[in-house]
Order: sequence, then structure tokens, then C-alpha cells
Amino acid sequence: MIRKSVVIATIFLSLTLPAAAQFPPPGIYACVDGKHAAFGTLTLLVAGDYDFASEVIPRGQGQIASSGPSVEALSGPLADIGLVGSFVTDDHGDTVFDFTTSLGAIRCALPSR
Repeated sequence: MIRKSVVIATIFLSLTLPAAAQFPPPGIYACVDGKHAAFGTLTLLVAGDYDFASEVIPRGQGQIASSGPSVEALSGPLADIGLVGSFVTDDHGDTVFDFTTSLGAIRCALPSR
């Protein structure tokens, strides 16, 4: 009986780990528009909370949702501009976000080291 419970728990855990690993990593990301002009700074916190500072749109906080590599702003200034997109994390742990918004394309990445 215990052995069966351990097997079931192991299977359940292995199915949930890939989803947990897909949430965007917290950090402070520099964002540029489609012409590579500065757009703002995205501070991504755990559990999808964010702070966005910009000269282009009003500063504010909100929530983003993530499903696999897909990201969508649920509230705050990024939701106001219809931000949706995706992210990818490379083998070095560097993450890049590519978004579409009502103001055009935005790319956010960690500043160069």
C-alpha cells in the first residue's frame, strides 16, 4: 500500500515539475521597443507580480500569468496596453521576453553582465 502511494506521488510530482519550471524567472529586465529604443524596466517578482517603470506609459504594478512559455498581463499598465507574448531561457539561464502590445513589439532581457 505504501509502495503504491509513493509511486503515485512520484508520478504526480514528475508531471507538475515541468510546469513549475516554465514560470518566468524573477529579475529586473530592460525593455526596448521594435526600433530598439528604451521602453522601460520590468521588475518581475515571484508569483507573477510585477512593477513597470517607463517614460512611455504610466508606472505601475500588476500581475502576469504564464502558461508554459506564454505570458499575458492580467492587470496594471502592461494589461492596459494588451501585453501578450512569450519567453525563452537559454542554457546559461538568460531569459528574453518577446511581447506584442497595442503600442507595437517590446523585447525585455536582463542587462548584459
